[in-house]
Amino acid sequence: MTTVNNMISHILNEAHYAHSILKKLNEFRCGALFTDAVLCVGHEEFPCHKNVLAVSSPYFQAMFTSDLKESRESRINFNEISPRILELVIDYAYSGKIEINTSNAQDMLAAAHLFQYPAIVKLCEEFLLQQLHPSNCLGIEIFAQLHCCENLQAKAHQFVLENFTSVVESDEFLELPFERLQHYISIDHIDVRSEQTVYSAVKSWVEFDMENRQKYLSELLENVRLIYLDLKVLEVDSLICESEKCLSLIQDARLMQSFHETQPGKRRKSKQDIFIQPRPSTVAKDVVVVVGGISADGHPVSSMEMYDPHKEKWFSLADLPQPVTWCSVAVLSNCIYVAGGMLDNKIISKVWKFDSVERRWHTVSPMLKARARHSAAIIGKIMYILGGVRFEGKMLNVETIECYNPKSNTWTAAGRTTSPRIESCVVPYNKTILEVGGLKGEDVVDKFLDIYCIVDDVIRPSGEQLTLPENIRFAKIVVINNVFYIIWEDLKKMIALNDKERTFKILSEMQDSRIYSGATVVNGKIYVTGGQINNKATNQVESYDPSTGEWMLEKPMIESRAVHGCVTLKMC
Repeated sequence: MTTVNNMISHILNEAHYAHSILKKLNEFRCGALFTDAVLCVGHEEFPCHKNVLAVSSPYFQAMFTSDLKESRESRINFNEISPRILELVIDYAYSGKIEINTSNAQDMLAAAHLFQYPAIVKLCEEFLLQQLHPSNCLGIEIFAQLHCCENLQAKAHQFVLENFTSVVESDEFLELPFERLQHYISIDHIDVRSEQTVYSAVKSWVEFDMENRQKYLSELLENVRLIYLDLKVLEVDSLICESEKCLSLIQDARLMQSFHETQPGKRRKSKQDIFIQPRPSTVAKDVVVVVGGISADGHPVSSMEMYDPHKEKWFSLADLPQPVTWCSVAVLSNCIYVAGGMLDNKIISKVWKFDSVERRWHTVSPMLKARARHSAAIIGKIMYILGGVRFEGKMLNVETIECYNPKSNTWTAAGRTTSPRIESCVVPYNKTILEVGGLKGEDVVDKFLDIYCIVDDVIRPSGEQLTLPENIRFAKIVVINNVFYIIWEDLKKMIALNDKERTFKILSEMQDSRIYSGATVVNGKIYVTGGQINNKATNQVESYDPSTGEWMLEKPMIESRAVHGCVTLKMC
């Protein structure tokens, strides 16, 4: 109740009044009551109210208020839209509701763009962005460009570049017009592992319609960085041999290859001068790789993933040949070696090698003795295996140290340790190996950092033993610029040990305490991956930047894992 100038009044404000009116108008429409327009598509007719359409859309407002014939006529014909889509648009005009799905998204976006319904356009764009896939991204990009959807076009274009290796396998790729293909392969940042992918894509596209496309081959090859291909193979390719222009490009690339081999660092003018540098994606760069482990439900994990810090994305790699756990994982000559561990509740001596170029696993010579819960370190081009347990009627600590020579594919004894550890963490440094954490003897936890020196491929205790500030069981240790970073996983603590001064410095703590995680260094940052948080494997990843002294969360792994390998590998 309100009082105005001594007059008493009541105000009625029905919250849903407008909605109920619109709902009633929609009922009138469905019954063809009071309608003054009929929208027609083919043989389908949809009675409507002009005022409702005009209020909902600038397109219809202009149509019904202009001097166009539609403003004077009751029947309006549309040819560029299907009856079902028009019906959905009309339903939206009366209700404000619409459902977008895979079968109608593109047609609905086209209609919404025509009839000027920006909310529907936005919804369709968001839906299509979620549907982007190597099999459809080319079509979506062209579609978005046609309908002036700049955001959708830009993101579809970026998706094409980032997934080019998969995109070229799609049917859409083979249907590309020449200009679009030329545009893509001229871009420096298409994501391919090797230039061979680009050449193979060009060849497939030409061969798909030889009669009409062979004439474009030489122009396309001008955008392929031929200097990085096997030119001997290209010179005998029947597609190349039939074109003098193509052979000329191959010859020029051969001269460029010879020039760079004989005079590295110098530049030589070439028909392909702007394409002398390799595409960034074909240059191997350091990535984080996690291997195997135990899942959140306690089962062995066979998968392997890599994290590219530049792209901030995880990618799947080839699975382990067998679901081994409690193994050692190390990188030697840019190949990953997985040695020993537990398989089907048995301790094994098997060793596998992951070739980073082939992206395949191979079996190599087994260790001299089976062991699990051990560590591996690389010094020079030799891999050393320390600690762990073996089974001989009962579990025994392993005192012997083995070394592996990949050149001869052989294992030899490399010394003994009087204080073998299990589940320790090691880091190589010059001609020494530092070992910390884990358990000694009868489950003893200590605060010592053991140092081993290597002379003629034989490991001996250096006689030096550093005492840490407190006992450490779940440890990680890495080295950056002659500074050792030691992490107490379960306590979140980390210290820096200066090699020359032998002094400790307390650093900022990790965001979460965990055990059985992995740790490695990429581009000067420490990455801690997975592990168990509250007794359950996680996919969480943290990184520490020594330049800022801060920890931050990174993109989580695809799969949760603990007790896994975590190494740095050069990959492209």
